[in-house]
This record gives sequence, C-alpha cells and structure tokens, in this order.
Amino acid sequence: MLPGPRANPFLARIVAGFFVATAPLLAIAAAADGMTVKDPHYGEVLFQFYKQDYFTALTHLEAYRQKDRINHHLPEAGLLEGGLLLSWGQHEEAGKLFETLLANSSEPAVRNRAWFYLGKVRLQRGYIDAAEKALTSIDGPLPDDLEAERYNLLARVYMEQGRFSDAVQLLSGWDAPTLWAVYARYNLGVAFVRMGELEAGAALLDKVGTTPILPEAREELLSLRDRANVALGFAYLQADMQGESKPVLQRVRLTGPFSNKALLGVGWADSNNNDFRRALVPWLELSEREQLDSAVQESLLAVPYAFSRLNADPQAAQFYAQALQIFDAEIQRLDSAIADAGNGHLLNTLLTDDDPNVAGWTWQLTSLPDDDGSRFLYFTIADQRFHEGLRSYRDLIALNAHLANWKEKLNTFDDMLATRVQAYDERQPLIDKRLADVDFDAMHTRYAALAEQSRVARQEHDVVSLAPAEEQAQWQRLVAMEQNPAWNLPASRALREKQRVLKGLLQWNMEREFRVRAWRQDRNLAQLESQIEIARQQLSGLDAATASIPATVNTLSARIASLEPRIDMLQGQLRVAMDVHANYLQRLVETELRGQKERLLAYRAQARFALASVFDRMSARNQ
Repeated sequence: MLPGPRANPFLARIVAGFFVATAPLLAIAAAADGMTVKDPHYGEVLFQFYKQDYFTALTHLEAYRQKDRINHHLPEAGLLEGGLLLSWGQHEEAGKLFETLLANSSEPAVRNRAWFYLGKVRLQRGYIDAAEKALTSIDGPLPDDLEAERYNLLARVYMEQGRFSDAVQLLSGWDAPTLWAVYARYNLGVAFVRMGELEAGAALLDKVGTTPILPEAREELLSLRDRANVALGFAYLQADMQGESKPVLQRVRLTGPFSNKALLGVGWADSNNNDFRRALVPWLELSEREQLDSAVQESLLAVPYAFSRLNADPQAAQFYAQALQIFDAEIQRLDSAIADAGNGHLLNTLLTDDDPNVAGWTWQLTSLPDDDGSRFLYFTIADQRFHEGLRSYRDLIALNAHLANWKEKLNTFDDMLATRVQAYDERQPLIDKRLADVDFDAMHTRYAALAEQSRVARQEHDVVSLAPAEEQAQWQRLVAMEQNPAWNLPASRALREKQRVLKGLLQWNMEREFRVRAWRQDRNLAQLESQIEIARQQLSGLDAATASIPATVNTLSARIASLEPRIDMLQGQLRVAMDVHANYLQRLVETELRGQKERLLAYRAQARFALASVFDRMSARNQ
C-alpha cells in the first residue's frame, strides 16, 4: 500500500499549518504578513529549523522552554517540537506531546492540527484504531493540502481494518484533483484485487491509470499511472483476460520505472493468445535491458521459450545458453554481495557519500555506489522497512557525532572556565583597591552639608549662595571694590556709579532666578541621595557576587566533569543501538539478496532443463 506523496517537508507543514490563519511560513521569522516573533529566542530556533539543523533547533527549543524564554509562542512551539521529534523518529514522544496540546489548547485550529498529526503518527506506528479515533475527532476544515491528506489517511485506516465499503463510501464523494485522492484510489483498487473483487478494483485502477496530469506533480502522477496500469494489466492476466490486459499495459511509458513489467506482461498476453511472433517483440526489447530486474531475468527465459514454440530450436538453444551465462555471472556477483552484507561492508558503502548534516524524516537515499554489490539493492531500498531502518541508522550516526562533538567541547568549556577564573584573580586586587577608596560615610556627610546649606539659603533668602560660580565671583569682585581706600574719593565717583548699576543688575538677576535655582538644588540633592543609596546597594551586591564566585565556579566545574561520563554512557547506548540496527538492516539485505539468488537458481534450473529438451528435440530430428 502506498503511503502517499511527500511534496513538502513534514515539519514545514506543521508550522505552516498552524499559522495558515495568521501568516505564511516565512512570516514566523520576519512578519511577512504582519505576524512577528515576540521572543527572540524562538526566532533563533526557527533560524536553526530553516537551516534544517533539526537537532539544534530541538535542543534549543527545549532549553528555552525550561528557561521561560518563549512564553509568547508556546502553542506553535509545541507543534514545532512535535514535528522535530518526528524528524528524529521519536513517534511515541511526539504522540505524547500532541496529546498534551489537545488537553491544554482551546483553539480549534491548534486542536484540529494536533488531531491530524497525532492520527498520522499512530497510523505510521500501526495503531490503527487509535489513528481512526484521532482522524475522526477533527471537527473543522483543515488547509487544503492537509484536508486531502486526511481523506487519504482515513481511507488507509479503513482498508487496514478491512472496512472496504467504508473506504469506498469515503472516496466516492471525494473527487478532489489532488495527488492524495489518486493515491487513495490506487491503494483501494489494489486491495480489491487482492480480495478477489476484480471488477471493483479494476474500476478504481483504471481511473488512476487514466488520471489527467496535474502540472505541479507531473512526474509523480505519470509514475503512479504507470504503476496502476501495470497492476491492472497483471490482474487481467491472472484472470485469463488477455484481451483486456494488453491495452492497459500498452498505456505504460516505455521509459518509465514500470516499463519492464509492462513489456513482460504485453509479451505474456500475446503468448497466451499463441501469438509468439508478436510476443517476441517486447521480450527481445526487454532482454537487452538491465539484467538485475526480475522482469528482464524472466524475459531471458521467455525469449527462447517463444522461439521453441515457433519450432526455431537453434535460436532457442542459443538464447537459453546466453541466459545460463548471464545467470551464472549474476549468481557469482550475488555471492560476493551476500558476503559483503554479512561483514557490514555493504551498509557502510551505502552511506559513504552521505551528508550526515542532512537529517530528519525527509531524507532519502538518492544514489547507490557504483559497484556490483550495491546494484542488487535497488529493490531492497524501495522497501519501506529498509528505508526507515536506514534512516534510523543515519540518525543514530548523527546523534553519535553530536555527542562526540559535545565531548570535545567539554575541554573547551574547562579552558573557558579556567580563563575566566584567571581573569577574575588578576582583576580582583584592582577592584578591591578601588572599592577601598569608596567612603560612603564621607559622601553622606558631604550630602548632609549641602542639604543644610540649601535649607539655610532658602530660609535666609540668600540669593548669592544659590547663584552659579560665575555670578558669585562677579558679586564678590563688585563687593570687594567697596573696600578699596580710594573708593570714596571724588575721582572715583564715575566708577562708583558703574559699580552700583552692575551690582543692581546682578542682584536683580539672582533674585529673579532664586526660586528656580532653589527647586533645582532640591531636585539635585534628592537625586544625589538616591544615587548614593544605589551605589551602596550595588556595592553590597558586588560583595555578594564576589563571594559567590568560588561556589559558582565549583558548581560549573562539577557539572562539566559529570557530563563526560554521561556522554560516554549515551555513546555506549548508541553503539548498542547502532549494532542492533546494522544487524537488522544486514538481515534485510541478506534476505533480499538470497531471495534474488534463489530466483536466479530457479531460472538457471529451468534454463538447463529447457536447453536439454531443445537438444533432445534437435537430436531426434537429426536421427
């Protein structure tokens, strides 16, 4: 059964789905449609997420949550964390998180998306009844892509439960032109055929095989159409309906991934109608293709079989002999590949050119090493169990690399801590010296004197004492002139007049500014008192902080020291898990390779027996 398309990364859909009502995905990071990130730490998590560094995003998200630094984004952070857990294969933890979101959230948009992803997780893990409960608990429309996927998931649930009539009823009223609808029809059609209900299955598979091409998913739809036509064509062949099977198989593209099966089926349809000359056309074409494909291997026997039925025994003998050579060579390569799989070489070769930084559930193995052993794994890799296992194996390797990286950082943290302690020790004498010069009693005495001076000036209306220093100096000079012995002489009359005018102007100005200057004086004194008290508190805090530094250093040092054995323990657990996964994958590979070898051994035995029969007939004719 096909799971459906992976058009977009699942994690992106988690975050984007939650914000459909407010802003698109990119708006989370930069308020593209008015939505802003209110907590900078959540923005940093999203930065790591967009870099596809999901492990860092997950660890930072959890750390910031514990430190209460993303309180403005807790609902969306929960959905994001669930998706990040899924990206690392933590289905159970993700399920628990989604259940918590359902219990705590009253927003329908959040609840519906949580139910959707919880249902998807449960279906992936095989909890069919629980998946149905989650998917049917959605009480409102989802965004278009999620709504289409929900139909497909629910149809798969019904088919897993054997409720095919419910699946048909669900899909019969759903004609949405989406990939999910096509996948759902294909899965249901194959299920009907396997149940023996060919007519019902054929109707669905034929609809898939003739589905109009959607521009946004052209290649995926073409492949799915080919697959549906091959499935329907072989179903007709098994039902001895050659007339119906051939037109269906001829709809398959000659260059697509299912063309080999289609060519084989077309040949068998002609062969079942005793038209062996026509059957040779697709079979001869097929026999020239990659010999790893089981359809190509079968054609190596089908071609000489058709020649023998046409009484062309020399040609039949020639092709049987060629088939035996090919089978012998492939069996030898398979023996070598089985040996490599057993010693772990083949599994390591698969990940030789892999980028371990690209982690998460969207990863797929896109290419195989160019050697004889790897070429046999095309069909193994197509198996979901193997691919999921390989993905988990990669995740374990990536986690081990993260732990190794953190282990190296521990030495760096030790050096950083030692450097800071050294810097503190070097600065402490200078700090102590400066603090020793601070005399708060003298400051307070000076403040009290200034306050008393200000009070007396206001009480006695002493405008001079509140004047600026420049005005006070001018006033003192004018007053001092009156003490000069020559001041009262007749020759000083003009000078006395000027002094009187200047003294009057200055006094008038000081009288005019007296109230304002008195208010400013009171304000400045109040601020001075406040600053003295703040400085006193800061000094006390500095003393407390200085006293706590040794304990803080010891705590950090002990924590760093405790992390190394913890990392060693985790790495030990990872190595055990990696060995278990490697053995599991090796067993899958060996099972597939041995299955291919057994098939080739059977083909070789058939070829030998058929070749002997041809030689017997040729000998009988020559006698």
